[in-house]
Amino acid sequence: MLTETVAGRTYDYSHSVGRGAQTGMGFSNPVAAALGKDDILYVVNRGSESISNVAWNRTGVGGRICKVTLGSQAGEEEFVGEFSKYGDADGQLIWGVGIVADSQGNVYVTDGWLNRVTVFDQEGDYLRHWSAIPGDEGEVNGIAGIAMDADENLYITDGRSHKVRKFTKDGDLLNSWGSLGDGPDQLDSPWGITVDGEGFVYVADFKNHRVQKFTSDGKFVAQFASHGKRRGQINYPVGVAVDAEGDVYICDWSENDWEQGKVHIFDKSGKFLTSLAGDAQQLAKWAQMTVDANADYIKRRREVKSTEPEWNFAQPAGVSFDTANNRLVVMDTQRSRLQIYNKSGGYLVPQLNL
Repeated sequence: MLTETVAGRTYDYSHSVGRGAQTGMGFSNPVAAALGKDDILYVVNRGSESISNVAWNRTGVGGRICKVTLGSQAGEEEFVGEFSKYGDADGQLIWGVGIVADSQGNVYVTDGWLNRVTVFDQEGDYLRHWSAIPGDEGEVNGIAGIAMDADENLYITDGRSHKVRKFTKDGDLLNSWGSLGDGPDQLDSPWGITVDGEGFVYVADFKNHRVQKFTSDGKFVAQFASHGKRRGQINYPVGVAVDAEGDVYICDWSENDWEQGKVHIFDKSGKFLTSLAGDAQQLAKWAQMTVDANADYIKRRREVKSTEPEWNFAQPAGVSFDTANNRLVVMDTQRSRLQIYNKSGGYLVPQLNL
């Protein structure tokens, strides 16, 4: 459904952005995004999960960050540029995972293979990098998501040591919490992370199939969702976002059908509201350009029984909420695109706002 109203909120599908591409005007398995200055969205491309893939190493897809603008509707999106590439040298990435931008426009990217944070300016020029692993810890580490609070401190998940670490922007460790387990304040392979307007930290607790809410110093506050197949239950959450009203968006990979990943929405009290499954009924602008340029592509698309399966998310790996424009951006990872939903109140069908 393109437009859904629930509990006084309307989620209205806007458009999708992207296409599969190893360079220029497209994405290759986008996994995270952050909005920076001038409405530029920075998108991390994973490209491949295998670092031994020679072709991937050569093309450098695993380390590519795209700069795009989303526009307010389909056709207005623009590809601005890209930076970084595969490698372990300064300014390079092997396994980009998470991304945030600070008030100066600098961009911070986590690398789950090199276990470091690389910092770029808003143009994509390399500034510095630092290790996200304290020196007294062992070798079992794999950093993942990254979030920033109002004081511009950074929170980073570590999926292999099952921790959250809090750093200054320069990489000084301030605090850490978490241990392997399924109890309150324990974690199992945490991935996505975000901070709300009140400073609470939300962690996608991947193998515990839930999202946990903490204070900024790691004290457990609440749990969102539980494991299962019923409405409001989740399977392998990989990303989480919170909007200005406190609504929580959980990106669910799904353990059963890779084409049926969803984004589940909860209010701030933990009440389940609805789920989004993907609504890209029209090709994104760049994807349509590719089809229009090839007569065989056009024929093959007209020969299929239905294009409806491609409307849905396919293993979405992240969500980001664009507060300035009050819209949700979903990393539709396996389809190498973003799907965008506007959130609004006071929809013009009052009887639905019950």
